[in-house]
Amino acid sequence: MRRFAALCLLLVLPSCGPALVQADVTRFHAANAVEQPHSFTILPDPGQAGSLEFQRYAELTAAQLQRVGWRPLPASGPAETVVTLHWGGDEARTVTWQSPTSVYSGMGWGRHGHWSGAGIGVPFGDPFPYYETRSLTTFPKWLRVEITDAAAAKAGQRVVLFEGRAVTESGGREIAPVVPYLLQALFTGFPGASGTTVRVRVPVE
Repeated sequence: MRRFAALCLLLVLPSCGPALVQADVTRFHAANAVEQPHSFTILPDPGQAGSLEFQRYAELTAAQLQRVGWRPLPASGPAETVVTLHWGGDEARTVTWQSPTSVYSGMGWGRHGHWSGAGIGVPFGDPFPYYETRSLTTFPKWLRVEITDAAAAKAGQRVVLFEGRAVTESGGREIAPVVPYLLQALFTGFPGASGTTVRVRVPVE
């Protein structure tokens, strides 16, 4: 039962209270590299070029960067940094637990023949002597943002200024519904302490 209570904190489960997306956020950044706002452009990887999904996530990422004072520039502009995005999901996870219940069912033979049915138990001692097996399947999802130095890239070098990853779990397979919340979690307290993982709760709109 305690496992289920812990999962309620991790997942978008309205039955556990106000709906929240809880994400584990890990960030790394070079010293003083992203403390001050920079201009940026968001570029797709080769496999993301022309993707409408990428364009949507890029818009959401740009909005989060602007919120912390960064300035967007077109790809052809002299941006100081380049932002790239990656996202995906991992294998489903199923948790099984025993839940107490006062409802029982049974069948047998009695004076008037065969009977079957369900009812409310009236136990003596333990108020919940009956247990049923329950399970919950969740799908881990993650989103990663990387910021590199644009001038170094033009010189043929790769200099990473910031990389961050937000991970959550929910009951659906699709990642699109939770991407806005993953980004919001990732940029909460940006840039954050380098090399640490924090748990961020984002209210569901």
